Formats: sequence, C-alpha cells, structure tokens
Amino acid sequence: HSAQHNILSQIPRQRDRSSGSKPMATKSLLLAALLVLAVSMAPHGAEAGKQLPLAIISGIVPCSAGNSINVAAVPPFPNAAVQMVCGRDVMASVTADRSGMYTMNMGPATSSLLAPLLGNQCKVVVVTPLAACNASLASVTGTLTAPVQLLGIGSGSGSGSGSGGLGGLGGLIGLIGQIVGGLLGGILNIIPLPFSVI
Repeated sequence: HSAQHNILSQIPRQRDRSSGSKPMATKSLLLAALLVLAVSMAPHGAEAGKQLPLAIISGIVPCSAGNSINVAAVPPFPNAAVQMVCGRDVMASVTADRSGMYTMNMGPATSSLLAPLLGNQCKVVVVTPLAACNASLASVTGTLTAPVQLLGIGSGSGSGSGSGGLGGLGGLIGLIGQIVGGLLGGILNIIPLPFSVI
C-alpha cells in the first residue's frame, strides 16, 4: 500500500477555477486515471492467487439498418463477424452464433484495456456486411456499430451480481476500491449499447 500511496501522492492536484461541469469532468478524469493506476499496480500488490477480473462483453447482433436499433424488435444477424475495437486497435474478435448472439472474452482487465474503455473509445463493430443477413439491405452503406459501457465487477457465478452501471463518480470510486482493496478476480462486465449504422 505504501507504493500505491507514493504514486498517488505524485499525481498533481488540480484546482477548480471555474464553475459548472468542468470540476465534475476534472474529477471524473482524475478517478479514471486512478482506476487505470490501480489496475496497473494490482498484480504487484495482490496476494498470491488473486488475479485481475476478466473483461467480458456479450450481446445480440441485429439484422437491421438505422440508429439506436432495438434488437428485440428486429431479426437477429446470424454468423456475423464481430470485433471489439478500442481506438484503432482490434481487442477481440468472434463470430455470432445462429441466433445472432456473441460473447467476447477480452482477457484480464489491464490498464491498456481500461484506459480506452473509460475514455469512451471502444465499440463493437460488425465486420460482415448487412447484405449477408438480408439481401434487401445490400444498398446500405456504413457499418453496424455499438458503443460500450462498463457495468462493474460481478462474481462470475452467473447470478447477475454486477454492480450496475458505472454512472458517475460513485461507480468509479467503487470499482477503484474493489481493485485497490484486492477484491480481484470475477468478471468485469461490459455491455453494448444499441447498434447504429455509421
């Protein structure tokens, strides 16, 4: 813990000089930086046998064009090639099953994955053209894409015990606390938001 304290004390403290949303944005960025720092330090300070949570994302690919597609209201896109892209890097790839469902195991939630996730730089991209699931969509230009959101760390038991959305500072503080406190392991749940053709 002393190594963590020394590094954390080296982060410059910012003074909020303006009112409005800038102080909140500054606090969010600082907490995101602390989370990345906590994850990068966790393997060194963690007890033997503890490991970083696995990052998992799953969802259903819709066979539809448009914006904010409701996957329950349209047919699924079977056998679609799906990628998790953060910035310009493909982090994982998988092929959806016959019902359009996919699950990607991104491996341990390292700082190289968490930094772009917290910076809203990651998305699920469907590589297979829409015409493959419906010939009438052959004229659609663009790619099915869905931004992603962190849900939190669950037990991995399948009981849905995730901590809910990381909405705001409280969720980030809780996630940092879980990592720094050594409550490692389990599943870091990532969910896709509605798909749109971009």
